[in-house]
Amino acid sequence: MRAKDLEIHCPDCGTRIRVDRETGAVIAHGPGERTKDLGEATRRHQEKKVGRNDAFGAAIDAERGRKEELEKLFRKATEKAEESDPGERPDKANDDRWR
Repeated sequence: MRAKDLEIHCPDCGTRIRVDRETGAVIAHGPGERTKDLGEATRRHQEKKVGRNDAFGAAIDAERGRKEELEKLFRKATEKAEESDPGERPDKANDDRWR
């Protein structure tokens, strides 16, 4: 489903209609998912909740790892800059050799 689509569920018959927000045209329609009982709906909701929490935790871990990776790259670049000969550095900051 695109971000500009609007999805409507009929509470009576369970039909699902997808409408384009800009034009108002019906893009798709058909039978939607109907739950048999409240227990099934609760179980599906809990599964989705766990999935979202897992995805959020993975994103946080990736950000922490990214921070460490950037710090490591910065240290390497700093060491390389300290080891390089000052005569190799350009006189101008906009010299094309450094891009």
